[in-house]
Amino acid sequence: MTEASSRREAILAAAERVFAEVGYDAATMRTIAREAGVGLTLVVYHFETKLNLYREVFLAHQGTNTERRRRVNAVDPAAPDAVEQIVDAFLTITDLSTPVYARLVAREAADPSAAARGIIKELFDPMAVDFITQLERALPDKPAGFHAWAYLFCVGALTATAADERARELMPADRLGDHRACLRAYLIAALRHG
Repeated sequence: MTEASSRREAILAAAERVFAEVGYDAATMRTIAREAGVGLTLVVYHFETKLNLYREVFLAHQGTNTERRRRVNAVDPAAPDAVEQIVDAFLTITDLSTPVYARLVAREAADPSAAARGIIKELFDPMAVDFITQLERALPDKPAGFHAWAYLFCVGALTATAADERARELMPADRLGDHRACLRAYLIAALRHG
């Protein structure tokens, strides 16, 4: 790795942490530069704008969405465990992502001004359509609209639990159980019986 690419990676890592911690609007390129240990001019040189830098953070993780799409599209909707396989594909983000990136995705998904940035539409909606299509095939007897709403409810459950601080406030850590296993069981039950 060259020194230039190493600095660029340091900027991306710092940006991911800062955006996840304070959100897009509150983050500044100056703060990100300080966190990365580089000058502001280097951040501007590599990314030009805060929005470009923000998009690059998401693009650096796009392999996770590609893998989620691959997994969900590989599900045989006629299989008896199709719903479980779809949920496992959906939860791939918890397996392949860092907690910092998961928090960043949760922030972007919940931010009312996210539409203006276009990240969800461009990078996440194609995957959402794949999930909804597979849910329709695996659960054909559900009423109209169920599958799209079910997907959004799954996103809501995932984003609401991306950071476990709230859960730790509600009960001792030794009683929390395995976050992923609990979320998986909840989503499967909701999809099957909702």
